[in-house]
Amino acid sequence: MLKRALKYIEGINSKEQWLLYLAVNCLFIYKYLSRTSINVLAGICSYAVFIFLTILIIPRLQKLNQFLSKYLSASLVFLTITAICFFLYKIEPLNINVDRWSATTYFLDGLFSGVYPYGIHTHVCETNYPSPFPLWQYINIPFWLVGDVGIGLIIFFIIFAVGCYWFTNSFTQTFIMLLLLTLSPSYWWEVLVRSDGLSNTILVFISILMMEKKKISFQNHWVLTAIICGLLASTRLSAIIPLAIYLCGSFFKISFKQQLSVIVIILSIVFIFFSPYIFWNTDTWIFFSRNPFMSQTSTGNIWILLVMVTIAIVLSLTFKIFKQYTRRTACFIFIFFGISLIYNHLTYNADISFMEDADFDISYLSLSLPYCLFSIANTKENV
Repeated sequence: MLKRALKYIEGINSKEQWLLYLAVNCLFIYKYLSRTSINVLAGICSYAVFIFLTILIIPRLQKLNQFLSKYLSASLVFLTITAICFFLYKIEPLNINVDRWSATTYFLDGLFSGVYPYGIHTHVCETNYPSPFPLWQYINIPFWLVGDVGIGLIIFFIIFAVGCYWFTNSFTQTFIMLLLLTLSPSYWWEVLVRSDGLSNTILVFISILMMEKKKISFQNHWVLTAIICGLLASTRLSAIIPLAIYLCGSFFKISFKQQLSVIVIILSIVFIFFSPYIFWNTDTWIFFSRNPFMSQTSTGNIWILLVMVTIAIVLSLTFKIFKQYTRRTACFIFIFFGISLIYNHLTYNADISFMEDADFDISYLSLSLPYCLFSIANTKENV
């Protein structure tokens, strides 16, 4: 039995994606089980064995007919939404020392009260301020209006499910992606703390699926592509990474005049969204003393950034099929944020352990998950 299992692992496609999936989730298990009386090593080993058994049954799941996969997917969506609703109802967000939800809620409270929203600190402490860019805050207005921005978790889970099916036209592959997402402790951490980081990533991922399916790129629809990039870049700085890897190749294939026009369009859209805050108070120019860029670029190393940008350009210019893109993007996001977090820890908080460092935010590593799950579930090598 063990020999057969090991032989199967040898032939697994996307082995590095399974390792990445395990690495992200085991880090969450290690970090949060270490704060309880549960044995951390036992927890990690149990989860690893569970995922190993899941790997063994994936080939059987891939052979499910579309009728059964459709109802399994629908059932999983229903159960997941029910679980999210339960946690949103039961958990008091003010008792959680994570401020992703309040960075949006307090921003919108201030915005509609006429108070400069980027100057309002979150519920965690007086030195934490909203960091998402304006468009992402506006996207959350409907959820804020009904009383809980955490509802966005439900909407973006549905968007992920529908978008994956629309792209793959396969309930089987959609079910596998949804199953692996819901088996991720990192995903349920997002739910428990009402985080919006992965939801933002799902928006970017589904947008890239749309561009891939509709064959939208700088080469054939450069104006539309520039508009999409400008909009997504107005949500979060992290949105730029997968977009750049996906589109950099086609950007270099258009004329210099078009390249300049693309840059102008993207910057103009970003400026339009930021302009109300730039000119909020022209007497004090408060934007330049408190803005989201200060939170998102306050740490890091310019040399690490330059090296990673160079690698991203190489990856963009050399991928040939979409699955190759998703595999490379998943690994790049994990490595980029991993190196950045380690550097920041060693530079600013080396006197404490990684997992006690509040700035060592491993949730950034989970931004690789949508690309990782697609690579694992998609069996068509020519996609």
